[in-house]
Amino acid sequence: MTPIASPSQPSTPMAASARPISRSQRLMQATRSAHDGLDNRIISAEPFQDRDHYVRLLEMQYRFHRAIEGLYSRSLPLPATLDLPARRRLDRVRQDLEDLGRSPPENEGVRPFHTARVDAATAIGWLWVAEGSTLGAASLLKRAAALGLDETFGARHLAGHPDGRAKAWKHFTAAVDALDLDQVGDALMLNGARDAFLYVRKLADDSFA
Repeated sequence: MTPIASPSQPSTPMAASARPISRSQRLMQATRSAHDGLDNRIISAEPFQDRDHYVRLLEMQYRFHRAIEGLYSRSLPLPATLDLPARRRLDRVRQDLEDLGRSPPENEGVRPFHTARVDAATAIGWLWVAEGSTLGAASLLKRAAALGLDETFGARHLAGHPDGRAKAWKHFTAAVDALDLDQVGDALMLNGARDAFLYVRKLADDSFA
């Protein structure tokens, strides 16, 4: 990550001409600690040790995607070309559980918000976290293969976008960067992303207790 000069430091020609970081870059910076903490928590739980452990990961994923399911059908200030409804993964997680002979968890946990009341900027912060997880899913899919699982059985929710993970993510972040938001909207989006990571961390702690 490129260092940013402190306001107390004298400006240099390079600093003066540096391009401001994008909104998506600010989101990554603001959530890096929470993201790393969540990754470490999940890794320590060894979800790919066997299928029983993997089911716990699926249950965590189910609760998260169940919580945000309504956001994909919300009217949000994002281009229709993103096709948000097609990016939802709840049905795939449910099918993965069924593949392994399990039912969705009855206890879905406490919902983090009321879908109809959450503001658009906050909603996009949550969706940003969900979409970002598709990049890391590539390595998880390889781990799932050792358990005899793939995009057609047990690990459907880890499958990449038809256009490719990197291209789909670039398309999504470009749309987020292009949003016309004021400082309040930006703050709401950042808080939404932070809250999403905290929520998933709570789900991970509960699932792997």
